[in-house]
Amino acid sequence: MRLRQIEVFRAVMLVGTVSEAARMLNVSQPVVTRVLQHTELQLGFRLFDRTKGRLQPTAEAFELFSEVERLYQEVERVRRVSANLRHKGAGRLRVAATPSLAPSILAPAVRRFSQRHPDTLVRVFTHHTAEIVQGLLSQDIDVGFAFAPPVHPAISTTPVAQGRILLAAPRAWVGGKTDGRALHKLVAEKPFIGLEDQISLGSLVGQTLARGGLAPQSTLEVQTYSLARSLVEESLGVTMLDQFTAATGSMDRIALFALEPAQTFDVRAMRAEHHAPSSLADSLVQCFADAARALSDELPQRLEPTPFVLKTGANVDATAAD
Repeated sequence: MRLRQIEVFRAVMLVGTVSEAARMLNVSQPVVTRVLQHTELQLGFRLFDRTKGRLQPTAEAFELFSEVERLYQEVERVRRVSANLRHKGAGRLRVAATPSLAPSILAPAVRRFSQRHPDTLVRVFTHHTAEIVQGLLSQDIDVGFAFAPPVHPAISTTPVAQGRILLAAPRAWVGGKTDGRALHKLVAEKPFIGLEDQISLGSLVGQTLARGGLAPQSTLEVQTYSLARSLVEESLGVTMLDQFTAATGSMDRIALFALEPAQTFDVRAMRAEHHAPSSLADSLVQCFADAARALSDELPQRLEPTPFVLKTGANVDATAAD
């Protein structure tokens, strides 16, 4: 069926007569009749029975109509998006986040955003911080999110959330022994899953260990916090993670401990200075902040009652980038 045939068929299904369908489509009645007859001839079956001046749809017509309505919903969506592009100058949003922030915060943020802007096409990317910066500069990305991105004269950053570093250990190794001495012994004697210095917060974790007088043996090194968490679940070692990665997922095989004193970091939204202001980007940034806040509110329920007390040190600013 051609689009014109689909349009005529749908109009007759909606109004029930040739005359009303012709009025609806702003064409003559003979045109509607001719298109219907040609369509039935092409299909090889009747779409309507003529009864007392009205067209009664056949069973085949009802089945076909359900598919036509699905098609029209998609067509209407395209029309709405094009109208959005025409009137607002923006009908798409390209957003990127680091691997740690994408599943934990960006995913629920996009859900919130899509509920508010159902007609906006959102393209989601997962990149390391340096790649996000490059994407912003080349105008391939509208807004990005990362832990403490590097200072760049052409990139503006806005704090949208604050997080903490947590100690993560296999639950099977912890058991009921969660006093301070037992935790220090655990970190000192068990394999430590290290984070490459190039990734966000890698240097903060290193500083935290050093200021706490800890020099754990690192037998595994990873590039993403989500992988480090998975390795802890497999009882391959202990590690330190950002709270958003640490608290996302099942807690059956992992135990999380707050650090004392707290080691905090900022999560920042990044945009190119030369990029035109966007209300859609503003809305997504707000959705991201809301999602991060909701995740932070759930954190206390996931922490073990005993904190991991560092021997020395105070809060450290996260300045490392991917």
